Amino acid sequence: MIFNHLKVIFIFITGLTLTSCSLFDIQPLDDATSVIKLYDAYEHLEQCTFVDELVGSEGTWYNYLFISNKDLTLGSINDLKNQANTMGANAIHIQYNLSFNTSVTFFAQAYDCPQ
Repeated sequence: MIFNHLKVIFIFITGLTLTSCSLFDIQPLDDATSVIKLYDAYEHLEQCTFVDELVGSEGTWYNYLFISNKDLTLGSINDLKNQANTMGANAIHIQYNLSFNTSVTFFAQAYDCPQ
C-alpha cells in the first residue's frame, strides 16, 4: 500500500520536474520576423494584400500564474509575427484580444504590403 503511494508521488514529481523547464519560456521571436509591422487601424493597410487570418496565443492553465502579463502579451505577439513570416506577410492587423483567464490571445489578419 505504501509502495503504491510512493510510486504515485514519484510519477507526479517526475512529471512536474520535466514540465518545469518550459514553465517560464515564452514564444521566441524568429530573426526574420523583426521587420513585421503591427497595426491596430485598417487605414494603414489599404494598399496591402490580405494573406490569411491569425490567432496568436501565449500561456497555459499550468504556467500563467508564473509569467507576467507583459511576457504573456509579448509571447502572443511573437506568435503572430512568426506565423505571418511563415505565410510571407510583412504586416499584421490586430483585431481584438480574446479573453481567457489563463492566456493572452489575439485575433489578427496577415497582410503583404508594398515596401
